[in-house]
Amino acid sequence: MPHILVHYAPSDHKFAHHLAVQLEQRGMVVWPVPDPALRRDEPVPDASDGLADASHIVIVLSSHSSAPDGEPHWASVLQGDARVIVVTCDRCTVPDALANYPVVDFEGQFLPGFEELVRRLKRSHAPTRPLTIEHPPPVAKQDLLPLSLPAERCWREDRLRINYTLPIILTAEELQTRLPAFLVQANFELERATNKQVRGRRLRRYRLFDPRRAEHTITIKRRSGELAVYYRMARMQVFHWFPAHYRTLDREAAALYRYLVTGQLEGILKPVEQQARRAVLVSWGAIVVFWLVIFGIVYLIAR
Repeated sequence: MPHILVHYAPSDHKFAHHLAVQLEQRGMVVWPVPDPALRRDEPVPDASDGLADASHIVIVLSSHSSAPDGEPHWASVLQGDARVIVVTCDRCTVPDALANYPVVDFEGQFLPGFEELVRRLKRSHAPTRPLTIEHPPPVAKQDLLPLSLPAERCWREDRLRINYTLPIILTAEELQTRLPAFLVQANFELERATNKQVRGRRLRRYRLFDPRRAEHTITIKRRSGELAVYYRMARMQVFHWFPAHYRTLDREAAALYRYLVTGQLEGILKPVEQQARRAVLVSWGAIVVFWLVIFGIVYLIAR
């Protein structure tokens, strides 16, 4: 059966396993990468067995596995007709032998690189399977899970919707049972919970200039291979917002993703609180600067 083979050096095993599990979560057919926590006495799949039927090969490179004086571990997988995509998981140089293949950079945050890899695989007709919940959640590696998610802001008349995409599969039951706990933690009042979406309204229990004080709702919908998260609010609620205010919601969406991946709520909103404090300081700082400018102008006029 055609599948995607993740090829890696032993030093990149943990990253390769995390990548393979994430691809499975998005409905891709992936040759198994052994779990690093697997006991040594348990059988593990042999990557060489999966090479013959592989339609796509993802080669993982790092500064350790692509050293100029090292042995090219990828040479054996370039002989067939499979489509090859190179993934760099840190700051490393792509060898000349792989220079003609597309490269996806995972340096920095994991999610943007992963989304680019999924797009390339889908465009090249990588094998997929019907999305199910049979696969375990992604490996809980804090250095790979994002602290902030990219947002799409949509203006409609006087309304603003800030959209996020979470690459994870949830059943209808999980949607209704797991999300309310996060909404309570994030100070939302649950308004609606069905097998397709959960909606909550923020309780305004925050200090002045905290972006979460704005009156708004959050809606989380199940989609094919992902969750869609929408914040909705009136334009007047964000009229005096700075980038630091929007980044607070970016971090909250990422906190939701980390909760769904790890299942842990303790300390999950700490990055959100830190960003909210920055937003408050930016607002007060802008007010202080404004009045200093006014007093300065008045002083100059009065002289």
